[in-house]
Amino acid sequence: MNSPQTLGEKLRKRRKELNFTLRDLAKKTDLTAAFLSQLENNKSEPSLKSLQRIADALCIPIMYFLSEAPAQSPVVRAQNRSLLEFDDHRVRYQLLTPDINRKMEAFIGEIKEACGENIARRLPVETEEWIFVLEGSLKVGLGATYYDLYAGDAIYFNGSQLTHISNNCQGTVRWISVITPPVF
Repeated sequence: MNSPQTLGEKLRKRRKELNFTLRDLAKKTDLTAAFLSQLENNKSEPSLKSLQRIADALCIPIMYFLSEAPAQSPVVRAQNRSLLEFDDHRVRYQLLTPDINRKMEAFIGEIKEACGENIARRLPVETEEWIFVLEGSLKVGLGATYYDLYAGDAIYFNGSQLTHISNNCQGTVRWISVITPPVF
């Protein structure tokens, strides 16, 4: 059984598939080649914004960098969810579908502590998205309109409308999101 690839190994693999040098990727992301080398060697952790820039430059969804679950099954056990964390574990995504090679993806998002930071991301293709808030308060911006969602609230929208997602409470906000097609 192969051990799961680290974020750095996945980054290096994809960069080499595209025949990019570290300098090529640095130019495309406005990050330094030294920082990218540290990421590839697992000596540093990227911020969400840095990883978004890298994913965009490599033409891959950000969920490509998820840690891999050990077994493929239609059942995704709570203890075996693929996980992606940022900003000292303050922002976290757990994949609820077996992988990202399906017609939709579902994940649990979590942001600890309110800071007003927008984690919304423009996606490369048209999507439909649904969010259900599990706990806390989530601020969602669609165009110029903002919605404050609380535990039990849901919102459905075209992905191109999404301009803002942030924690809107003092504690942790957790939500389930479903996106089709799976490009996040």
